[in-house]
Amino acid sequence: MIIFLKLIVLYWAPARYMLYCVFTVIILHSCEDKTDDDHIVDYGLVINEINYNSSDNFNPNDWVEIYNNSSNTIDLGLWIIKDENDEHVFTIKSNTMIKSDQYIIFCRDTLKFTEFFPDVGSYYGDLGFGLSGNSDIVRLFDSNGSLVDIVEYDDNPPWPVAADGNGPTLELRHPTLDNLNSKSWSPSEGYGTPGALNSTYDGDL
Repeated sequence: MIIFLKLIVLYWAPARYMLYCVFTVIILHSCEDKTDDDHIVDYGLVINEINYNSSDNFNPNDWVEIYNNSSNTIDLGLWIIKDENDEHVFTIKSNTMIKSDQYIIFCRDTLKFTEFFPDVGSYYGDLGFGLSGNSDIVRLFDSNGSLVDIVEYDDNPPWPVAADGNGPTLELRHPTLDNLNSKSWSPSEGYGTPGALNSTYDGDL
C-alpha cells in the first residue's frame, strides 16, 4: 500500500511574490512476503518423515520419506528434492513410480542407509547433500519446477527436540496434517520407521 500526503502552503509577501511549498510524505507498506506454500501444487504427496541428525550409535545418515496419500500412482521421474540451499539439488531418476499408500525414501548415503535398514526396499540416493542438524528446509518439486511440498524444521521447541541427535526421527502424526506446523510432528519411537506407517501415527485425526 502506498499513501501520498501533500501539504501545500501559500504565502503572499509584500513584494508580491508567492512562496509555494509542497511537502510530500510517502508511506510504503510492502505486501507480506508470500511463502513457498502459497504456490503448492497438490498431488497428495507428503514429506512424512525426516532424519536430520542421527545418534552416534545408530547413524544411517540423513534421509527423507515421501508418502503418497493420493489414490493415484504418480511418476516422480525428473522431480527434484532440495534443502534450503537452491544449489543443493537431487533429481529423481526417470520412471520412478510411487503407488497409492506407498512410501519412498531418499537418502544422503544409500550404503549407510541399507546397513541400518536392510529390509527397506524403496530407497533412492545419494542425495549429494545433507540436512542441517539445527534448522533446514526440505522441498519437493515436480518435473515442471512447481512446489509440491515443503517442511521447515528446527531443533528447538516447539519442534520435537528428541529428534536432534538422540535417535528418533521427525514423524508426521497424520498425512493430512499441515507439515509446516511443528505441532503436526512427533519424535519417532526407536530410530524411525522408513518405508512403513509412522510409529506416532494418530488415526483419530
